[in-house]
Amino acid sequence: MTSEDKKCPKCGSRVVKCARAESGRQRWKCTSCSHRTTNPWQDAPEAVVFPDRIPKSNRYIFTAAQNATPVHKGFLQNLTKYAAKVGACLVIIPFRYRNPTSQWTESNESAEWWAKETVPHLYDGRFDLNNNLTVMADIKVQPTAEQPLSGLESVSGSRSSIIGHPRVSMKTVPTPGHMLPKILTTTGAVTVENYSDTKAGKKGEFHHTLGALMVELKGKRFHLRTILAEPSGDFIDLDHLVTGGKVKKAPPMKALIMGDTHVDFVDPKVVKATFEDGQSMVKRLRPRHLVWHDLIDFYSRNHHHKGNPITAFVKHQSGMGDVRQEVQRACAFVDKHCPKGTVNVLVPSNHPEAMSRWLRETDWRVDPENAEFYLETALAVVRSAKMTQHGVSAADPFTYWARKLIKSDTIYLSSDESFRVGDHELGYHGDKGANGARGTIRAFARIGPKTFIGHSHSPGWFEGCKQVGTSTHLKLEYNSGLSSWLHTHGGIYANGKPVLLNIIDGEWCLP
Repeated sequence: MTSEDKKCPKCGSRVVKCARAESGRQRWKCTSCSHRTTNPWQDAPEAVVFPDRIPKSNRYIFTAAQNATPVHKGFLQNLTKYAAKVGACLVIIPFRYRNPTSQWTESNESAEWWAKETVPHLYDGRFDLNNNLTVMADIKVQPTAEQPLSGLESVSGSRSSIIGHPRVSMKTVPTPGHMLPKILTTTGAVTVENYSDTKAGKKGEFHHTLGALMVELKGKRFHLRTILAEPSGDFIDLDHLVTGGKVKKAPPMKALIMGDTHVDFVDPKVVKATFEDGQSMVKRLRPRHLVWHDLIDFYSRNHHHKGNPITAFVKHQSGMGDVRQEVQRACAFVDKHCPKGTVNVLVPSNHPEAMSRWLRETDWRVDPENAEFYLETALAVVRSAKMTQHGVSAADPFTYWARKLIKSDTIYLSSDESFRVGDHELGYHGDKGANGARGTIRAFARIGPKTFIGHSHSPGWFEGCKQVGTSTHLKLEYNSGLSSWLHTHGGIYANGKPVLLNIIDGEWCLP
């Protein structure tokens, strides 16, 4: 091979020989950019010219590709076929990584090339998809970054934003109460792992995700959901299984984890989108399990209302002060919306557990509205109480009544009881963290097994922990000011991969 055949790995121009390196290896100098290298290319890839605009579509599939790194051919093939099937535009966001120990090139420092299969889909810039969503492909976040969304909350202004990154992450940013919260999310990658052998590199490799982001647009509204691939590159998106370049009908979803319910304050639009519409989540995804967080609000005797005579008067006048009726409404709601063959899972949560506090702290003699129900419940709890090797154990009062009232097939989890679906732990609500601390998404991301939690009403995705949102109205009496609440459910597909599904103005996807 002559020197004319050798090219600069930075810009692709011709290189010439220069002084040898200390190791004795021949060094080369670029005639254009003066870059020096010991590893020039032969048949170097052409420099990529990025388009200045993104094609118009109402569906996009976004993923990301690392420079100087091969693609996962099976995943890219499936993404391409699926995009054609659903009429989506496939967009690959390029990102860079200075990796001195890359297995793909002896030296890929500043290597400005991407696998040729990705080139037709590469876009590098900032693009507004509609008035509320922007793609920030112009921001390159190091693939080893532990929190790729950190510090980007304000960069896109009032718009939600998409960042190309191989680690899947999602958060909502609080906004004024009359606005939906901003969503910040990453994409996942279509290239294979290519990291250094440092601590940061190995952590980046562990969290590297073969994935993409489906975006659906309808006017000013948008829907986002993550697509996670198996090692083969096969994946499921909603009721579509994409395998070997073919799109098939997906098996039923293993579990649908719903945003905190709070039956008396549930948003009718969420109920319709989840259960009742012809294209509802339950009818389309056919989940084997329905997982309920904060099924009951326990508004009837909320301890925060103590000493508030106005609230007590209104609750009495409206019938919202009757505990028995609130429990009955919650249980009837479960039976009404649980399809035949589906199993309910009731997760121990702080709002149903408030019923125990009511029993401990209330004097039934000064609550005639609930005296009879109080005494019935207290007697049942007393009769169930016993001493164990761990201390005193007694029945949970809400679970006691739910077992009597709910007719559909239901699993009643006790506090700290595990319920696993695939490799995801679903038994935690998220209010209680480690060693008595308050629960957070970051705390649950560190426990080992992957998890789904609720509680905060603000959805998120951080490492192995996914947090669902709420099923209530987005404005309640106790969340004044800025809010990051969102109607978001979680799901576990038949292949074990998780997804978060947002309901925006009563819709959760394009038809």
